This record gives sequence, structure tokens and C-alpha cells, in this order.
Amino acid sequence: MFITIMPILSLSGFQPPRLPRLRWPSLSLLVRTGALMSKKLARPSRPAIRLGDINPHNLVRELRRLHELGEDPAIERFPDDDEIFLVLAHAQRWSSSLKQPRNATVTVVAEVALIRVMLWQYLREQADIGQLRAIDDGRSAGVPWDQLAGPLCVTSKQGAYQKARRLQAEQVREPGERRTPEVARDHEKRARAEERAERAQIRFQERRFPAAHRVARLLLEHRDGLALDEWAEYWLDEVEESLDDRDDPEKQARFCGWVESCVRAIRAHEVGQGVPAARTDEAARALAEAREFVQG
Repeated sequence: MFITIMPILSLSGFQPPRLPRLRWPSLSLLVRTGALMSKKLARPSRPAIRLGDINPHNLVRELRRLHELGEDPAIERFPDDDEIFLVLAHAQRWSSSLKQPRNATVTVVAEVALIRVMLWQYLREQADIGQLRAIDDGRSAGVPWDQLAGPLCVTSKQGAYQKARRLQAEQVREPGERRTPEVARDHEKRARAEERAERAQIRFQERRFPAAHRVARLLLEHRDGLALDEWAEYWLDEVEESLDDRDDPEKQARFCGWVESCVRAIRAHEVGQGVPAARTDEAARALAEAREFVQG
């Protein structure tokens, strides 16, 4: 199957944009305005760009197809799909021997080069992840930082620790953030704070679950007396399907959230359409208790 690697594969006709000529201020002006400083200006942060979720085996199969199209003289020795490093070694060895078919709509050598670049980037990202996991496994097994210094090609245990933190930062940093230990620590703090907040929310909803369960049964019992739109119907269906399957705190917390979403959807439909949300007295009482649950 042919894979299109974005518009970048049409590099044969690529012309870089012409940049405007910069006019530099004179040295005297720089001195007068204080712009001439001994310290270097900070280099702007580069975005964290990753390949994301790709299928490397599809890329390898496309690389093989291009080598066949370019009449690779060693095509019978092209490695298997899962031997990515050997595939790249083969492509590097034989790419200069590939021919350009007369009627081909792509430039074979250019396409091959771009896929090679992408596969090397994939391996680099996987290497960072794998090395970080190996460090974590070693530390869990009691390996001290000074013993990790040599394998990490640094000279001290502090260097090993800092390199491990930079690897971790690479996995979590966002566009505009640098690959530094401080970034890793900041993300760890945020992750711990989010985890604490999530646990607190689960405990809070767990305490409210009995009331949510009672409200859900009332709404389902008087469903025909409620004015429901498609969203309210959706949330009420979710509540009904999970009414008797809430045997752990996380499921109970989600159930409470579904009940709240259902009540809010009923209210939004009432306000948006200007129609009463309840058609019967029983439904009105059930809805009043449900709204009290949401507000409480």
C-alpha cells in the first residue's frame, strides 16, 4: 500500500521562500541603547515535536516498495518489517543505486530519504523511552547513580541523575518547554497534584453515591413524565445501564457524574425550549430532588 508522507514528499519542486534583507543597526547605536551586552541572548525555545502514533511497519513496507520500484540490486536481501535498524542499514547502503522509473509520479530517492529520516526519528524516540525505562528498572533494583554514570556516558552520579531527568522531560514537555530537569520536576508536581485532586473527587463522589443512586431510580421511574432531548436521553440511558454495576469507588464517582450531567441536560432543554421539564407531579418531585442533589 502506498503511503503519502505529507506534502513534504514533493521536494523535487521545492523552492525556499525569499527572506527580506535585514538592516542591522550601527555599533554606536547598539552601544548607546545598551543593546550590546556581553551575555548571549537566550535562544528561543523550540517546540517539542514528536512523530506521535505511527506504524513503522507500514513505513518499512513502503520503503521496500520504493526499493523494488527503483530496481534495488539487493532487493532479495531486504530485511523483514520488524528489523527496522537492519532495514535502515540496507537503505543507506543501496539508496544511491536506485533508479528513477520513467513514468513514476514520485522521485524514488527523495521518497526513500524522507522515510529513512522518519524511521530514524522513530528509533530515536523509542530509544529515549527505552533507556528511561531501563534506568527506572535499575534504580528500582537498587543500582546507584554512580554506577549508571558510565552507561549514560557522563562522569558523575550527578550527571547521571540530570541526564535521566532530561530524558524524562523529553517525554512530558510541551511546545515551548525545554528538555531540562526542571521541566520534568514541574510536570511531576502537576501530575501528583492532579492525582491528589482526582482521588479527592472520587472520595467526595463516593460519599454522594447513595443519594445519586436514589435520584437515578426516581428519574428512571418517572422518565415518561420528563421532557427530554437527545442529550438528556443519552445520559439517562448511561445511568440506567450502569445502575446496578457500581461496585468500586471509581465507578461510583463516574455514576454520580452521569446523574449530574443528566440533570443539567434536562435543565438546559427546559431553558432552551421554554417548556416545563416535568409533565406530572411525580416527575416534578423527582426532578426537584435531583436538582437538590446536583446543587448540594
